[in-house]
Amino acid sequence: MKIRNKIIALMISLIAMPTLLVSAEKQPYFYGGVKLFNYGLENGDLRTLNVSIVNLGFSSSTSSTDNRGYGVELGLGYDFNKNLAVEAGYTNFGTLTINNRTTGPTTSNTLDITGYSLGVGVLGKFGEEKSYGYIKAGLHNWDMSGKLSTSLGSSSEALGTGTDPMFSVGYRADIFQISYDGYQIDDRWFKSFTIGLKYNF
Repeated sequence: MKIRNKIIALMISLIAMPTLLVSAEKQPYFYGGVKLFNYGLENGDLRTLNVSIVNLGFSSSTSSTDNRGYGVELGLGYDFNKNLAVEAGYTNFGTLTINNRTTGPTTSNTLDITGYSLGVGVLGKFGEEKSYGYIKAGLHNWDMSGKLSTSLGSSSEALGTGTDPMFSVGYRADIFQISYDGYQIDDRWFKSFTIGLKYNF
C-alpha cells in the first residue's frame, strides 16, 4: 500500500511539475552591464594595413592598438521556467582605436572603429531559480563605422552591416551577473567580459 501511494504521488508530481514551473517562474526582466572588449585584431591585420598605406605612396607606415575598449549592453528577457529564457538586447561595442604613423611624408593618424548590434538569444539555465549558470546562443544584427583623423582633417564612413551568431556563458546570483560573450563580425569575433545587473519586473 505504501509503495502504491508513493508511485501515485510521484506520477502526480511529474505530471504537475511543468505546469508548476511555468506558473511559478514565468516573468519578464531587465538586464544591463558594462563590457570590457577584446577586439581580436592581430599583428597580421596591422601589417596588411601598413602595406596598404605604403602602396598609397608613403615611405613607411607603422600601426598599433591595445585591442581593448569599453561598451555596454541593455536588454529585456523573459523566464519561461527554471531552465529556459529568451532575451533581446542592444550592445554598444565601444571604440577600437588604431594609431598610425607614416614617413615620406610624416603624418600621425588615428582610426576609431565603433559599432552596435541588436540581438536575440535563447538561454539554457542550470541551477537554482535565483542563482544559476547559463549558456546563451543567438543572432545579432550589427552596424560598424570608422572615423579617420589626420593632420589634414578627418573623415567618417560606414564600414558595413550584417547578421551573425553570438554567444554568452555566464552566472547570475540574485540581481548580479557576470558573463563571457562573443559576437561574430564577418570573419572576426569580438569577445567581452561583462559585469551587470538583472532586475525582475
